[in-house]
Amino acid sequence: MADILVNITLVIIMAGIGMSLTFNDFKNVFVYPKPICTGIGSQLLILPAFSFLLAFLIPGSLYEKLGIVLIALCPVGTTSNILVHLFKGNTALSISMTIVNSLMSPFTIPFFITLAASFFINESSEVEISFLESFKHILLMVILPAFVGLMIKRYAEKLSEILSKPLKWLLPLLLLIVFTIKIFFGSNESTCTALSMSEAIRIAPFVLLLNIIGMYGGFFISKATCLDKPSQLTVAIETGLQNTALALSVASTMPNSCEIEKPILVYAMLTFFTAVVFLLIHSDIKLKDIVK
Repeated sequence: MADILVNITLVIIMAGIGMSLTFNDFKNVFVYPKPICTGIGSQLLILPAFSFLLAFLIPGSLYEKLGIVLIALCPVGTTSNILVHLFKGNTALSISMTIVNSLMSPFTIPFFITLAASFFINESSEVEISFLESFKHILLMVILPAFVGLMIKRYAEKLSEILSKPLKWLLPLLLLIVFTIKIFFGSNESTCTALSMSEAIRIAPFVLLLNIIGMYGGFFISKATCLDKPSQLTVAIETGLQNTALALSVASTMPNSCEIEKPILVYAMLTFFTAVVFLLIHSDIKLKDIVK
């Protein structure tokens, strides 16, 4: 039931975000492809490479190391789109990166996770991710809701204007509801032993390092390629904030999944808040400005 409520809320949020965009916003992403190429490169090359290095250097079980690599391989979904929108990043770029990376993940995740498994635990790991399931999810959760919002803005402009003011405070409120449900009421079908506080404290510095290096890596690469400030923030968040739901789903299909899941769970508990702090530091938006 909690998952259904979360999905409904995210669909509403994405429709609201769609009402702030135009088709030209998406057209510009592909007419001027440097931002999306920079972002995709950061997500698919730089972050996985750093996760391999980090996993190699840190202490911990081999399966926990595999979990850290798995985090880096799972591109974020609607959460990044919402944060980018609220902090005035390049929302069309964020949504486009989510779509492209999600459609590539059925191919990139099995390849890299098999490579990581053979490197860290000397065995192959046959991970299968359905392209059709991935496409269906991104279609229902991102593409269609955003498209509905675009259509409302284009063909019912007065309705869009009427809704725009309440949406400014409703979207942050809905986002808070999503994370409250996920943290306190989310279903846990895992048969694994609960993550202990000592384990969480031990793992936290490493997943936070992955998260922070991902955000700042994307941010400085975007600066180096001379992207505008909204695109810099977007690439940073898209690179540093990963899809833990997908990571847990993939981990559940692998041997010793309980060990692999531990860093993913710690990452999920902490990194939304670090992303907000990053945006508060580097954007021109303050929390009070979001609902104005």
